[in-house]
Amino acid sequence: MKLRILSWLAVSSIGVIGGTADAQGRADCQSPQPPSIGVAVGRSLPGLELPSEAVGAEPIGTLSVRGATQVAGRADLPVTGPLRVRLEGAMAHWDVRRTLYDPNAGYQVTDESSIGFMSTRHLVALVGIRTGRPGACAHVSAGGGLYSIGFRNASLRRAGFALAAGIEVPTGRHGAIQADATLHVIRIGDGYPITSFSDAPTLSLLVGWAYRF
Repeated sequence: MKLRILSWLAVSSIGVIGGTADAQGRADCQSPQPPSIGVAVGRSLPGLELPSEAVGAEPIGTLSVRGATQVAGRADLPVTGPLRVRLEGAMAHWDVRRTLYDPNAGYQVTDESSIGFMSTRHLVALVGIRTGRPGACAHVSAGGGLYSIGFRNASLRRAGFALAAGIEVPTGRHGAIQADATLHVIRIGDGYPITSFSDAPTLSLLVGWAYRF
């Protein structure tokens, strides 16, 4: 009988301790975090095309914009509880490629080559909420900002919005590894040199390191 009581007390104690640790872990991710600054690098994947007139008098074919390496700098600022604000600036140079076809040979591809690079920059502000456990806190956020796109001698600046999700893993007392996926939607409208879409979606996949003050 005494053995059963002791066993029940041990199991109950473990359950209480585990529940308390779990609650504390969640509270750590949901409590305000110190301000931080960091850098990140990854891939920028555009979902847009150029109209044929963007290349002037050159041979006309199919134009496509390929993804490229993206470099970003960011700062995270606590608001209250699990809420925080992220300011991020980033840049990339997308590869613009032209594919030519031969109509006399069943439109077989005769040439595919790069005809230049499209520069892209953005400065956005995101408001997000943290959740999870301190070993790997997750976050989701939304916001918007200003986007700049340039190709050859033409450029445009447009507003856009962004949705992001990611995780953050602490590395020591002040450091943290950050991994994020962000969908940017640029409101192009009828701006030159991009006129084929009213909205240009772009996916950013970044991994970086941040310093917590």
